[in-house]
Amino acid sequence: MTFEDELQRQAVVAEAKSWVGTKYAHRGRAKGKAGGVDCAQLVYLVFRGCGLSPEMPITEYTPDFFLHRGVERYMETVLRHTHEVRGPGPGDIALFKVGRVFAHGGVVTQWPLIVHASREAKMVLEERADTGRLSGYAVKFFSRWG
Repeated sequence: MTFEDELQRQAVVAEAKSWVGTKYAHRGRAKGKAGGVDCAQLVYLVFRGCGLSPEMPITEYTPDFFLHRGVERYMETVLRHTHEVRGPGPGDIALFKVGRVFAHGGVVTQWPLIVHASREAKMVLEERADTGRLSGYAVKFFSRWG
């Protein structure tokens, strides 16, 4: 890993942590107590905030798309900008299979810790992915580095 890669990873982790406490809002794109964000927009906005993602419009998706569809839209979007990796590093993306598809994502801070927008908790938080709400779900990891 290059020094630049390490600095980018640190920037992604710092940006992800800066969203903690933002309320959950389906398709939201605003940080802070008055804002709101969902897991897909959070991952996008973290990378966008670090200058590591192109501008992307919000596409239509229902809050429960993962229960009714078998198309991996979220993973397909992530794969346009990353590649799958076996073990995550700081700043990588974790996608969890919820329902029929990999439909919940977060930013790895230091595995198993991730920052994600939790609909159940109604906010963005940093928590362990190997216990609690996310334990037991299949998970895949994606990185833009290496």
